[in-house]
Parts: sequence; structure tokens; C-alpha cells
Amino acid sequence: MEIANSKDELEKEVKTFKDLEDQVVSINNCCACGACVAYCELQEFNIIEMEGYNPKFKSEKNAENCKECGVCFYICPQTIPLLDALNGIHNVKDELGNIMDLFACRTTDAVIKEVGQDGGTVSTILRYLFDTNNIDGAIVSECDENFQPIPKLIYNKEDLLKSSGTRYSISSNILPLKDFYNIAPEIITKQKRIFDVDQLRIAFVGTPCQCRAINKMKLLNVKPAHVISIVISLFCFENFDYSKLMELLKSKTNVDPSNIKKTQIKKNFFLTSKAGEQFELTLTELNDAVRNHCHECDEFTGKFSDISIGGSGAPAGYSMVIIRTEKGQKLMDSLLSEGNIEKYHIPSEQISDWKPKKINLFRRMISRKTNK
Repeated sequence: MEIANSKDELEKEVKTFKDLEDQVVSINNCCACGACVAYCELQEFNIIEMEGYNPKFKSEKNAENCKECGVCFYICPQTIPLLDALNGIHNVKDELGNIMDLFACRTTDAVIKEVGQDGGTVSTILRYLFDTNNIDGAIVSECDENFQPIPKLIYNKEDLLKSSGTRYSISSNILPLKDFYNIAPEIITKQKRIFDVDQLRIAFVGTPCQCRAINKMKLLNVKPAHVISIVISLFCFENFDYSKLMELLKSKTNVDPSNIKKTQIKKNFFLTSKAGEQFELTLTELNDAVRNHCHECDEFTGKFSDISIGGSGAPAGYSMVIIRTEKGQKLMDSLLSEGNIEKYHIPSEQISDWKPKKINLFRRMISRKTNK
């Protein structure tokens, strides 16, 4: 079996965090997902930590105490091992991955529609999962007063609106899992229906590379990924270094980070200030802020997920949705049948070629990424 072969591969040649430093971090190819630190810290090995966007040994002494288990290297989304197994599990046969269905939709919730990105679909999915007791928490990205992303594990649906919108700079969304066993008792106290920490169900929302790491962790039965019950990937063409992006935006719009209300990418980069001013920049103008690992990325929609969601290709006010698994299909069917979201009605003259055109658009976007 592919899974068995992957585990045999891991055991043949154990690579350590030093290898990860040499082959990924030192060449600026780290995507700052936080998977390596989340795993290592949860085991209380006390070896590595995040410093800004990069994982590193806490000290020379800590480096000497490395357990050399190799897990950090194999769960890294930027390393090759386990990818063949993931492709098999997720039925990936090309650059787009498995597509069971594809459509555009939007929320029917007036509050989410007001603050959400595009169609507000992700927030609506998470709210529904909370309301129906299908999840006990969700890993999302909020932002501080300076529009800097903050990864967070939330367990109150009231906190969902804080994570609405997109910031387009790195949020290490796997990192909150390092504190899972510290947070879990509080979640259990609130839910009052689950008594075993390991039975909690957490939804994960992240970029394609982060979803790849989560699924590598699940493939190896690595804690704390065992509590992730559904994976939602966000479309991602490229991501930006926060400081560099804010400097560029300030120089071109004269808007301080604290005065940014919303950002959006639809072919170009759009910024809306809290004063209601709107600015449009070409993506080329922001090239200097693009993270280096994005230049090496061959994913756009997130192949290793239950559902992929984004604004590219969607009609105004809608989100594009790619369903990849039976779990994702069942969830979206429930949302539609219960009126939480509504589908975009394709004009009759476009029905026959609407989906093929969207698929071709996504292929072109991936080609643009890989040929930049």
C-alpha cells in the first residue's frame, strides 16, 4: 500500500530539523505554516520555536537535545516525502486535484455578507458546523489593529466574524495546535458533551501549503492533527511578507495599516480604507513583498482538502467552491438544502461551458504561478 511504503521510506533515512534548516529554511523556502513547531512543542521536546516567519533551534543546547525523530522534516509541506501517498489518497491526477463538483455560491446571512470576503462562504460553513455541533473549534486567521494576521483556535461561533476577510500576508495557521492540550480543557468545559480531549473535532482553514502539511500529519497519525475533522483550503496565488507589504501599500496609497478595512485580489490588488477610500494596484507593483516560497509553489486551489474556496473566477459577491471529498459534498449539500448558502444561477446560454471555462481559468492561474 502507498501509506505503508511512505512510512517505510521515513524509516529508511531519518532526516532531522537540521536537514529541514539546510534544505528549506536557509534557502528561504519555508512557508511558515508552523507544522514542525506545533508537533515538536506539543510533544514537549523543547527544541524548536518560531521566530518571525521561520522555525529555528531555541539554542545550541536545544539543538543537541533534538530527538532526531524526523517527523518535522516529513510533515513539512515543502519536502517531497509522502506526496505520492497524498496524491493517491486524495485522488490527485493533475495540477488541479480531484474535482467532484464546482460552483459559485454566497451566504444568505446578512451580517456575514456585510463583513465577509466575496460570498462569505467560509464563515457560513464554520457557523453551520458550530450550530449543528459538528465541530468544537476552528483554526482561523484574525488580525490585530495593524491588519497583521494572527492564527487562532476559536471555539465560540461569536468569534467567527473577527476572522472574516483576507489579509494576504502570512498567518502560521498550524501553529495554534502547539497549545492544543492547554486549550482543550476549556473547550470541553464549554461544550459539556465531550470528555475525551482526543475526541474533539476541529475545522482547519488555511492556504494550500498549510493544508498539505495538515494532511501529511494526518497520514502519519501525528498529533495534534488527529483532531482535524475537516480541511478547507483557500485559493492562494501568492502570499506576502507582512512588513514589506505594509510598507509598499503605505508608499502607494498613504494608508496606514491601522486604517485598512479590507484587501482583495481580483486580477489586481484592491485596498479599502476605513474612511471608504478605494485603491487599485497591479500585483506587479507588490512583487518585492512576495514570499520566496511562493515562487516555488505549484498549487493554487488546494488539492489536499475537503473543500477549496476562493474569489478567483467567481461572479461579484460570490465565492467559487470546489468540492473534493464525500465529506465536503455532504456538508455543502446540507448548507444548500437548509438555505444557509445559495448557488449562483448560471445564465442558460452559459450552462454548457461555464464549468470548463472555470477549470481552464484555474489551470491558467497555476501555469502563471509556475512560470513566473
